[in-house]
Amino acid sequence: MDQVIKTKDLMATGVPGYVIDLKCRPGGPWQRILPGVLLLGAGPPTRAQRVRAALVYAGPGTVVTGVDALHAHGLRPLPPPRRIHLLQPAASRRSCADHVLLERTTRPPAVVVRDGLPLAEPNRAVVDAARHEPDALRQHHMLATAVRSGLCTVADLTAELNAGSRRGSATPRSALRLLSALLR
Repeated sequence: MDQVIKTKDLMATGVPGYVIDLKCRPGGPWQRILPGVLLLGAGPPTRAQRVRAALVYAGPGTVVTGVDALHAHGLRPLPPPRRIHLLQPAASRRSCADHVLLERTTRPPAVVVRDGLPLAEPNRAVVDAARHEPDALRQHHMLATAVRSGLCTVADLTAELNAGSRRGSATPRSALRLLSALLR
């Protein structure tokens, strides 16, 4: 799917390791996109291919959250961050790769599957994205966009913030209080 496959899955189909190595050389038709994950194409990976590769790399039980999940839920005016944000089960010990932000959680989100991708439900995705956005103005824009679009309500986002980790939640809490006051 999306030309993304695990190296071991390709080998299980009978493709020898030396053929994979040959095809992944510079200028070859394939490339290693993450450790143990191949892109069966020579061009730069699309965002969708990078998301799929991150999920393949992170393994079962992993869920896309943050801005990439919001895009899949139909919220488009948010620019994609540098890293793809994934939630993984607390027992998982996969480490972060270059363009992947893996966050372990003891509170897995409700999962919505779209286009074969496991996504965090919108309230959780918005809160996760806001908690990892360092710019307060962009945080506010993200929260306001989600509320204006009808994807979330201020009350639902506040409840999600209260249920989760307090780390990185001060600015989103302040932005939600301001949004609540503006919507009265």
